[in-house]
Amino acid sequence: MTAQFEPAEVGLLRMAARQLIELLEAAESHALGTSVDPALRRLLPDAYTDDPEAAAEFRRFTAGDLLERKVRNARVVIATLGEELADEIADDAPETLNDDDFDEPATTITLDRDDVQSWLRTLTDLRLTLAERLEISPDGVVHLAEDEAPFLHGIYEWLGMVQESLVYAIDV
Repeated sequence: MTAQFEPAEVGLLRMAARQLIELLEAAESHALGTSVDPALRRLLPDAYTDDPEAAAEFRRFTAGDLLERKVRNARVVIATLGEELADEIADDAPETLNDDDFDEPATTITLDRDDVQSWLRTLTDLRLTLAERLEISPDGVVHLAEDEAPFLHGIYEWLGMVQESLVYAIDV
């Protein structure tokens, strides 16, 4: 399966996946059950909400592998977007932008069956993280009232569109 992304979209996906990796790798370094980050609690929910001891025991045996898989999935997204080339371009990027900078061609990516699964899982993780940051309630209402809320909500919606497009593409 193939998909095309504009340069800004590639940059956004790459940045979001890198930030997800940073969040997950930071979680590996401390006790997950006591994490104060609500996004991590959303990504790694307790298996037993009414039994903290059982939840901690379950987490002890499963969290490491789950975090590892989530990081691996996000790395697949970055790799399929061509991270090496993008890093070279970023190193040579000018300090200011001009009209010619927006004339870059779209990036075409090819995903195999495993890549598609990594993309779907990473898009889900990114949307869960943003939903927590935006304080989106179960009824879909955004409760965050900060200046960046509309921008983050736009990214949340766009990631959902990418995810939906991918699901439709594999369903055909």
